[in-house]
Amino acid sequence: MKVNLDTNIFITVKNQEPHFEYCKQIIDKIENKVLNGVMSTIVLMEVLVGFFQNNEKNAANAFANKAMLNYDLISVDHEIAKKAANIRVQYGIKLPDAIIAATTLLSECDYFITKNKPLLKKLDIQKISPKEFVEKILN
Repeated sequence: MKVNLDTNIFITVKNQEPHFEYCKQIIDKIENKVLNGVMSTIVLMEVLVGFFQNNEKNAANAFANKAMLNYDLISVDHEIAKKAANIRVQYGIKLPDAIIAATTLLSECDYFITKNKPLLKKLDIQKISPKEFVEKILN
């Protein structure tokens, strides 16, 4: 099964926010090759910003290395750019979110996993919250 994780999944684990254990389970399944993980380079950039803002350069490098080892990193090419522009107009969402959604679609992911409730309501793609994914799909 192929999944694309939103930025908030990684941030939830990093900050040990409520329900972080669901996000961690998903990340662990990707790192253990139970799930195939896809990551937009937009997600990589957004997560790295948090590390660099906190002057956590070693943690930033560790995260980037893990991303390269465990995920299919997808850069924005012309097809993703076109799809993202269309999604942005259709759903009125921010461009980074539209790029991540376009990455999900064009990478043929089975699920887009996010904690972003407006995205869960708006996007017409196979999207799911981390808690729901763990409870309904993994278990």
